[in-house]
Amino acid sequence: MLVPPAAKKAKPAASTELDDVYGIKALLSDEYKKDIALIKVHSCQLESKQQLQAVIQELAQKLPHFQHLKRVHDRNVLICPTADIEDTLELHLKQHQISENVLQALCRNVNVVEVPASSAKLRVQYDEMIKYWPCKFHPDKYAESLQNGSNFTNSQRLFHKRMAQLLRSLSRDLNEDQPVAICVDPRQNSIVAIAGSNSNSSHQHCAMWLVDHVARSQQGGAWQSQLDFVEDEEQNTTRTLRGLPQTYYDYLQQQEHCQDLQYGAELPRRGSNEQRTDDPVTSADNLSKYGPYLCTGYDIYLLREPCLMCAMALVHSRVKRIFFLEQSENGALTTSFQLHSVKELNHHYEVFQFTT
Repeated sequence: MLVPPAAKKAKPAASTELDDVYGIKALLSDEYKKDIALIKVHSCQLESKQQLQAVIQELAQKLPHFQHLKRVHDRNVLICPTADIEDTLELHLKQHQISENVLQALCRNVNVVEVPASSAKLRVQYDEMIKYWPCKFHPDKYAESLQNGSNFTNSQRLFHKRMAQLLRSLSRDLNEDQPVAICVDPRQNSIVAIAGSNSNSSHQHCAMWLVDHVARSQQGGAWQSQLDFVEDEEQNTTRTLRGLPQTYYDYLQQQEHCQDLQYGAELPRRGSNEQRTDDPVTSADNLSKYGPYLCTGYDIYLLREPCLMCAMALVHSRVKRIFFLEQSENGALTTSFQLHSVKELNHHYEVFQFTT
């Protein structure tokens, strides 16, 4: 007796609607997107496979090029970049003290070939590179997931899109269509702080206000605000709502589609700051290990791409991830610059753009 397949569960209407409206794209550094660069290389074809061991051993010691490539393809051997040869190949090999037997083998059947200049970061780059020469490749599964969009679960993706929708609503209904920003603790998807900006100040931008509001949740904050903030209940000794302006909080409490959202930040833990590390590899874990400190481990949602000043402030604040909706004329994450791809920085956040 044939049993009909189980009916698939229908997606909630809100989930389907958000999927139709917003996509999420990771903004990777240029090294993940650039076309394959090629360099010209002198190569030779050895007359027998018996020569391979001696030739490869000596080249590895005296001309250690091409760490990202396989040095041998069939009997063809990569010798050195053509640009390194000032006179003749034979003279170049003698200058590097190549033995006579190996020198004779390398100077027969010489060709100039084009090979990839650097290693592949993604599978798609590797697939293109091997058309020119066999390459070494060590897949980075997380980088691949960022590139193909599989890094988030369905529930995570839905929450991010809800925050994008919330940015639109808050800007439209409470801030005259001006920039709005939200800070979230991703451990519980709890809204830590919200900020808006509608002034023409040269430095009091929306992201800067958000950092200050997060500081309020940690018993800090440096700027004088005209807003009233939510007061904590005396019996609440573990979480605080002090980073939430009262107007924004009241608005969210009145919205039917926001009733399931969580609010508040974990209170700072006593004596935890002395144990922290600024190591960019481990800083994302510091929120769980040591509790709140600046924006360590937090996700930031912005209506507009931050300028260089704000993007750098978010670096200093140890943000984990930034999501933004609209590009800005002076944006520092994709429009005019990619601050998060600067290797010399001692902290790096991931960047995602909502697409419509």
